[in-house]
Amino acid sequence: MLMEQAEEGGAVGRISGKSLAEKYNEFLEPCVHIMTPLGEVPSGDGVYLEKVEVAASVGTDPDMALVVYQADKSSAQDLSGIEKYFDVGHKIEIKAGYGKESSRIFLGYLHQVEAEDAMQGYVEYTLVCLDVKGLMKKNSMLLASGKKERQKILNDILNTGCYGSLIESREVDPLPGEWNRDCVIRGETHYDWLCSLAISLDYEFFCGAGKLVFRNARKAGSDVLELSVEYGLQKTRRVVTLAGQTGSVQVWGYNRKDEKITGKADWPGAAGAFTKKMKQTLEGCALTFLDREPETGEEAEKRARALMGRAAGSCVRMEAVTLGLPELLPGICAEIAEEGTPSLAGKMYVEEVRHLLDENGYMTTAAGVRL
Repeated sequence: MLMEQAEEGGAVGRISGKSLAEKYNEFLEPCVHIMTPLGEVPSGDGVYLEKVEVAASVGTDPDMALVVYQADKSSAQDLSGIEKYFDVGHKIEIKAGYGKESSRIFLGYLHQVEAEDAMQGYVEYTLVCLDVKGLMKKNSMLLASGKKERQKILNDILNTGCYGSLIESREVDPLPGEWNRDCVIRGETHYDWLCSLAISLDYEFFCGAGKLVFRNARKAGSDVLELSVEYGLQKTRRVVTLAGQTGSVQVWGYNRKDEKITGKADWPGAAGAFTKKMKQTLEGCALTFLDREPETGEEAEKRARALMGRAAGSCVRMEAVTLGLPELLPGICAEIAEEGTPSLAGKMYVEEVRHLLDENGYMTTAAGVRL
């Protein structure tokens, strides 16, 4: 069983390194498959897949995949036979794994193709693929007259027909009641409007593997993926920084009744190695922001907490480098086994992932917030 219960009756599932090793042929013979509406892009017979790199995160930027092929001009295969798979706009699915087992690490569309002949006997094709958020940059809205509640606008955007093939499932948290009021839109793209809303609420907004997520930030899922040296963990890193930190955040503005409203959030603190003097250092430091959205002091305070939460989330960061693991995706929890250095072990909420497959094999790098 890939998923194991952490405790009888518990809600948390654990993905163990042992179960992944059993599923993926003991991590031998890395494989990758590039799927298009015409089928899998073939390799061999003079066509070689040189590199696949997928960069994914819970942030607002679209997830991106970079795929590089080389085609031998002297091979028996006609170049048009491979180029038909590279039509810009094609739906692209990327699966990675080992042996005969693979799992999806990216779903999106072919955004750009670059073909280059350096007069060395082959043509190199570089494919740039984006997730559905790339398409969301190409649609805008205009509600200059009349108003619509934000939740309705959110639902309308996600139901836009051209996104359907790239969104297979959703996890969308309801908007807080005070935020679900009428608003006027003046030409923002779907992408810009959703990003602005996510930042204001301290929500995550991502959809790199076919599941669109719009939810409270750092909302750890129910699964924990174990990382250990025995099953491919190669490097861990911890970064503790005061960059972007402050002692408190204050939000102020005037509501529709021309009443001044304010809200404040204090720095929540940090735990673990290298953090003991941080709170003392930040005492007396404060940032103030003008915000015209909140109508009450309670709303302004929530906005301040959202800003502080986003900043505090970058205070203590963890990074792990391991043999390639398709299950290691943004939004999951990873638990780094304590094997040598206690300060570099523990749970991490994964916010950024990089899958790299090239002549050196398959590696995954994950970074996120120390829990």
